[in-house]
Amino acid sequence: MKKAVLIIFAIFALTGMSYADTSYTPDSFKKAQENGEKILLHFHADWCPTCSIQNKSLASLGKSGSLKGIHIFKVNYDKEDALKKELHVTAQATFISFYGTVETGRATGLTSEKDIKEFLDKNLISLTLKDQLRLLSASFANMIPPEKKKVMDEATEKLRISKLTDNALKVGQKAPQFSLKNSYGKMVSLKNLLKEGPVILTFYRGSWCPFCSAQLIAYQKHLSSFQKRGARLVAVTPEKPDLTSITHEKKKLGFDILTDNGNELAAKFGLVFGVPPELKEIYKEFGVDLEKTQGNPDWNLPVPATYVISRSGKIIYAFTDVDYTHRADPQDILNALAGIK
Repeated sequence: MKKAVLIIFAIFALTGMSYADTSYTPDSFKKAQENGEKILLHFHADWCPTCSIQNKSLASLGKSGSLKGIHIFKVNYDKEDALKKELHVTAQATFISFYGTVETGRATGLTSEKDIKEFLDKNLISLTLKDQLRLLSASFANMIPPEKKKVMDEATEKLRISKLTDNALKVGQKAPQFSLKNSYGKMVSLKNLLKEGPVILTFYRGSWCPFCSAQLIAYQKHLSSFQKRGARLVAVTPEKPDLTSITHEKKKLGFDILTDNGNELAAKFGLVFGVPPELKEIYKEFGVDLEKTQGNPDWNLPVPATYVISRSGKIIYAFTDVDYTHRADPQDILNALAGIK
């Protein structure tokens, strides 16, 4: 169990890659689920003509880039009786999609590229950020021992009761100026960013957080839409640059990640809280050591928050939530940008 949790807290290493097509083994499938990957199981048989057509369609979709980020497992229908029983599969030529440990869809007999792509779009590729966070939460709940999940949920509830976000900066207030280094040591300032247009400023906890990873990836997918509205997106985290550079490169992000040493900027926005001792012990057991990732002994984190700042420096959109499974939806950000005159 500890190993499983360590994996789910890791960076989604396969995100953004070309698709993977491998033969099914119980261990590899389990690892992909624990990694929070987008998975397609293809139950096939060598004697099945429908399966052969499906293989050709999948190969063609793969060449066109339509399967990017999906891990496909070819399951031998005649040999994997245990998996068939577990998943209640009664026919070859069956597709089952998973987001982590959560099944998102299944279909039997699809053969055309169009039909297979529509199935994948609906159940894996076109999942909204809200969909992904919901599925991650369900997958996460399956991975975490109940007693530890209870401590984590109680910590979130205590934050809610504390009304921490009541004191966070709100719409209409001025955003504090800042100058922070990006992943490669370049200084980035709000003043200079605002010269180019409105700024989307998002705070996240760290690369160890799968919900943060899903958020960054979703924002990357919407980056061109943000840019068409003249906006610059920057992410802020208390993690050290050697870790943010890994995140930046692995996720192929087209926006800066800035290191907020000691959560100083997050504190100015009213977003910082201290990790309680009981949660600190659980994090350490899961392999998350904030002292190492942040380079200080404080064990502080920002609550998830996203702001849209107009060129005048005024906040025109603010999302803050003590629940780490919630994030600002890209469409809400676009709506805020559309309202700028």
